Amino acid sequence: MREKMKKILEILSNSKEPVKGKDLAEIIGVSRQAIVQYISVLKTKGYKIFSTRDGYILENSKDKVRKMVAVKHSSKEIYNELLKIVKAGGKVINVIVEHPVYGEITGRLDIATIDDVSKFIALMESTHATPLLELSGGIHIHTIETPDKETMQKVLNAIQEYIIKEV
Repeated sequence: MREKMKKILEILSNSKEPVKGKDLAEIIGVSRQAIVQYISVLKTKGYKIFSTRDGYILENSKDKVRKMVAVKHSSKEIYNELLKIVKAGGKVINVIVEHPVYGEITGRLDIATIDDVSKFIALMESTHATPLLELSGGIHIHTIETPDKETMQKVLNAIQEYIIKEV
């Protein structure tokens, strides 16, 4: 079991893209359910492994800059907001909204390229999903990751029109 978990970590560490559970299962030579169990054990050991719509990713944010940014806009502006972030060199890790009943709701995004933005918008449209910002009057928080402070400043400048100013 220990060797299989080491192999999972190695695969996730070396992958730039999410890895599907079925692909991990095939590589490791176990069932998809075994992968779910191994991932659960690895999470309890402190590894930041996230399940996304595209597969598992291992968060490795060493040497990167992360900032939570509160923004407000309508659903019609989601595409432009995300596009501005990735064109400036940022990666949108998640979206967080505050719900009056459920409290904080977080959706994992992992949007880093123009193609990711297009896929996200296409998925929203094809599934007729309601964006989380609709639950909070357009107010939401993004965790944004960049390779350095300078790039973070470029991202913040690019989305300045959406950023909620301090009151």
